[in-house]
Amino acid sequence: MIFFAFIGFEDIVNVAEEVRNPKKVIPRAIILSVIISGIIYVLVSLAIVRVINWEDLSLSAAPLANVVKRGFGTQGYIIFSGIALFAITNTVLITLVSGSRMIYGMAREKSFPDILAKVHSKAKTPWVAIIVIMLIAIGFSSIGNIIIVANITVFAVVITFAAVNLTVIVLRYTEPNIERKFRVPINIGKFPILPMFGLGISVYMVFQFQIHVILVGLVIIGSGAIFYLLYEKRKIKSN
Repeated sequence: MIFFAFIGFEDIVNVAEEVRNPKKVIPRAIILSVIISGIIYVLVSLAIVRVINWEDLSLSAAPLANVVKRGFGTQGYIIFSGIALFAITNTVLITLVSGSRMIYGMAREKSFPDILAKVHSKAKTPWVAIIVIMLIAIGFSSIGNIIIVANITVFAVVITFAAVNLTVIVLRYTEPNIERKFRVPINIGKFPILPMFGLGISVYMVFQFQIHVILVGLVIIGSGAIFYLLYEKRKIKSN
């Protein structure tokens, strides 16, 4: 579950087209967000274990709220719980923003129907893709267990990370001359070392999930693959 805290950094990339000077801003934003968040996580963790020992924290369903309750009483506990709800809402909002941009990008690349690439005339946002990702989110919310939903999300992200790292390796050999805005450092000849570790760690993490999470994740990925193949077949026929 802790990996869920680290899946927001790469979402910055999905809004690159809505950023001024993205070539400079996006890499800086990712690096700064990782550093700042990492420092905050460490400081919060150090503060927590000075208030409540780690054995008691491990038994708590809401460790941060319990720390606040000990320091500020029941009123502080209630206020912090409200803040936590807003934080969760913000996480959902970020996921909807990045997810809709992914759908829009895939539609623009002709992997999804063209209607999903429609941009609102005034807001300049992919409004059809936003509606679709909203409906998907509503469907997942009906599960009623945020832990399961978060694990399914992390599983999908891990699979995506594995595919991205594998693609970097493959493209070094299949498309060596294409223009690259960024080149992965540390290589042996053409072979990139960092993507190899990224791929290995991603594959390892896949096997850390519970079997029902893996099955649901595979069903979702399989459904997407089937849709893509059928859509491609239909597109070829129409041409």
